[in-house]
Amino acid sequence: MLLKNQLSIKHIIKKPNNEKETALFLMIHGYGSNERDLFFLKKDLPENFFIISIQGIYSIGIDKYSWYDIDFSNEKKFINILQAQKTIEKISFFIDEAIQEYQLKENQVWLCGFSQGAILSYVLALKKPNKIKKVIALSGYLEKSLLPEKMNTNLYTDLEFFISHGKYDTVIPLNWTKRGLKFLKKKKILSLHYKEYESGHTLNSLNYQDLMNWIKEKHIYSE
Repeated sequence: MLLKNQLSIKHIIKKPNNEKETALFLMIHGYGSNERDLFFLKKDLPENFFIISIQGIYSIGIDKYSWYDIDFSNEKKFINILQAQKTIEKISFFIDEAIQEYQLKENQVWLCGFSQGAILSYVLALKKPNKIKKVIALSGYLEKSLLPEKMNTNLYTDLEFFISHGKYDTVIPLNWTKRGLKFLKKKKILSLHYKEYESGHTLNSLNYQDLMNWIKEKHIYSE
């Protein structure tokens, strides 16, 4: 595991066993964490993914990073919209950069985000449906203020989502996630796997097991 600096966002990678062109599995951590947070998933992921986990742009402490500022005391201004928009553009650029640098499949990107990373994953998928095909949104929600004003629903027919949330999450309320589900269904994104778990703002063992089963099922189908 090596922190790489040669591209526009610092990241760590796990290369696949084979050298042929493969799909990118991009991990985006949550607020106050770092690029190693989700990297433990690699031990159970299909071996022919090219796994990249990126480090947040803003340092908020020793080995702690964020993608944009959060005001936990103000629901209406929960996120710094301007920072988040800039970060979305930066990650979007990084995806293209990584595909070229590591010679990956252009239209088979998987996103896996937790909390703040899940919020970004929703928006990135809806902005780049030509590249992103699978989205794993763990303990996050869909922030509509970050979406494009005009959305062509015909572009989203291939998008597939795994969405999970803890029933007792005190960081991101469960009803925020449910609002996003309604929005996605309205946009005719019908491939949605959604489940709630007996947990807080975390990934419990049952959630983990369901996630891995979903990934393996979708991975076999997409090969």
